[in-house]
Amino acid sequence: MWTSLAVFVVAAVLCAAMGFWVLRAYRRAGGGAQSPRPALMVSGAVALLALGTYLAIGRPELPDAPYQQRIDALIAALRSSHPPPITPEQQLAIWMHLAREHPRALTPHLEAANTLFSLGRAREASLEFAEALRIDPTSSDAMLGMGRSIAVLNNGVTPEALTFFVQAGEHGNDPAPWIYQAMAAMQDGRTVDAQRLWGEAARRMSADDPRRAMAEQMSREARP
Repeated sequence: MWTSLAVFVVAAVLCAAMGFWVLRAYRRAGGGAQSPRPALMVSGAVALLALGTYLAIGRPELPDAPYQQRIDALIAALRSSHPPPITPEQQLAIWMHLAREHPRALTPHLEAANTLFSLGRAREASLEFAEALRIDPTSSDAMLGMGRSIAVLNNGVTPEALTFFVQAGEHGNDPAPWIYQAMAAMQDGRTVDAQRLWGEAARRMSADDPRRAMAEQMSREARP
């Protein structure tokens, strides 16, 4: 009720302001033989049409209900015995919703950040990775994600990104941080470091890891 009333009040103020603007423009132009009434009537009609369209479609009395209902229905479906396939955008909506519901939980922020990154939204992903690191400063996944986001935003492994990759390598067993460190060493011409880092990455990979052959080859090619 109060939301609807607020919409009407704001709309009335905007309509009055628009009418005043038309009348002022008419007077500044020196008036004339024609009356400003037709222009004012057109302005009022447009305002009423816009307001009516919003009230019919926007449902101001239930501003959050449609979104909340969709999220609740999607979460319920995913918890069923036969969950339906969902798009990355739907995944993002769920994780962002859970992050708002549980602001101190690591997983929603981390998963939202990973989804944003996969959608090519590295800047937004970096904000969620930063939030994940505030919750758990030792999260290697968040460190890795932050480093990757910074690297994408800067078109290369910057010193800031490298710091996150080094920390991620110290806190986890994922070979990815070592791959990025090796790439940074090659980028800087540090062949000895590159060989060592490619070897470290390969040692952390399983035998069937598709990246293993590449890491071993890069390690051999990096030899001074």
